[in-house]
Amino acid sequence: MTLWGATAMTFAQQPSTSANPPLPPGGAAADVGTPSASPNPGGINLPQGTPSMTPQPAAPNATSLNPGGDIVRGVDGAQGVTPAKATARDRNFLIQAAQGGMAEVQLAQLALKKTDNQKVRDFAQMMVKDHSDLGAKLTPMATQMGVSLPTQLTAADAGALSRLSRQSGSTFDRSYMASQKTAHTKALALFQEAGSQADNGALRNFFAQNAQTISTHLEMLK
Repeated sequence: MTLWGATAMTFAQQPSTSANPPLPPGGAAADVGTPSASPNPGGINLPQGTPSMTPQPAAPNATSLNPGGDIVRGVDGAQGVTPAKATARDRNFLIQAAQGGMAEVQLAQLALKKTDNQKVRDFAQMMVKDHSDLGAKLTPMATQMGVSLPTQLTAADAGALSRLSRQSGSTFDRSYMASQKTAHTKALALFQEAGSQADNGALRNFFAQNAQTISTHLEMLK
């Protein structure tokens, strides 16, 4: 026998180190630590309906800023009002309306003290009520939008009040009613402009809805 033949026989008699280990009883291959592909700890199958342990992304904030101050809806469908600070244009609308309304009330209060004409008195009473109501609606809107409304008459309105206070009788009645026609013509133009051009949606609606009140007053003066 040659040397190469003896060597071959020696290797054939030795057990192979690469052979698979013996199977356990039943013939099934044993799990020797292969990682589970399941996301659950330990590879355990969770019962149906059990919440996943995978972190879920947080829901976005339900309130979003709306520059127009309109009603918006969050992810849960709830309503929320998001008031915006007033633009320069809206601030001007608010201040002009407040100044005009304040002058209307004070001039009407003067008329109630001085006139003996029932028609003038009835009109003045309506001015006090309607313009006070408009002011009561306008003030909280201005506060919400960060606008401080004037508390004193303009120089022009204060001058008109002073001139009327020195008149009496039919002269006063004519002067007062003439001043009201001028004031309401300007007020109606303001309300109509703001009702279509105000940047804030709620403010725009306020002026548009109440322009009819000013128009009614003006019709009474014709």
